[in-house]
Amino acid sequence: MNVLYHLVLRNIKLYLRDKAAVFFSFLSVIIILALYILFLGKIQTDRVATLGVEGLDWLVSSWIMAGILTVSTVTVPLGAIGNLIDDRADGLINDFYTSPIKRNILALSYLISAWVIGFIMVMVNFIIGQIYVLIQGGELMGFVQLIQILGVVIISIMTFSSFFFYLSMFIRTRNAYSLLATLVSTFIGFLGGIYIAIGDLGENVQAVMNVLPTAHAVTLIRRLYMEGAINEVFGGTGSNEYITYANHYGLSISIGSVELTSFHMLLSLIVFMVVFYVLSVVKLSRTKL
Repeated sequence: MNVLYHLVLRNIKLYLRDKAAVFFSFLSVIIILALYILFLGKIQTDRVATLGVEGLDWLVSSWIMAGILTVSTVTVPLGAIGNLIDDRADGLINDFYTSPIKRNILALSYLISAWVIGFIMVMVNFIIGQIYVLIQGGELMGFVQLIQILGVVIISIMTFSSFFFYLSMFIRTRNAYSLLATLVSTFIGFLGGIYIAIGDLGENVQAVMNVLPTAHAVTLIRRLYMEGAINEVFGGTGSNEYITYANHYGLSISIGSVELTSFHMLLSLIVFMVVFYVLSVVKLSRTKL
């Protein structure tokens, strides 16, 4: 355990020391926030303004910050897993192989460091998001709500860390991994229904997006993050206005004729995480990192 601790600590320090890696992990977050401040937020506000009730700025800002929080659970672990690529490109991985460190401990150190880095950075985003919500006239979330959202965030970070760790085993160069990071940063806003509300997309596109773990993660986080604003604007979740809003802005997900509950979406994230963790273990047993 002492070896694992020091390896994890090493990976965290390497990541935080690389200012470019930290910046690019937040690049998608910065872009989304800038777009919403400039014009996307106003588009949603104008759409829901017809409700003629208080709390619309709170509703929209919570929707935005929930989306940004979800994006960071994807992009930050992606950046943190880059330590493995750097060690492989620099030949340091061979030095580890010649040491008495077990291969599974070495692999686990990269994965755990991605979890820790992801949680730290996402919490920074969360604090900034709560400050932004307050500025927009909203309220801080309660303790129970906070614990619930932290649980979902941790599961989301672990899920996407497992996925990117598995992909990293097939990537040998920094350029290839940078290309992957660029593609993910570009498309994550669309896959999560953040740049464009899912209700604005065609039915076939919606059907594809609804089965993706990104949609499940962002929906779970939105439901918790926006609970206070939803109660303020819609007076609960039973009104026709809320159902219309939820369907259009990704607070509800259906696959075919089945509407997914929060339990279904949470289970799908856990299954996704376990599947790619098992695939990683199998891959590790057959080849080098």
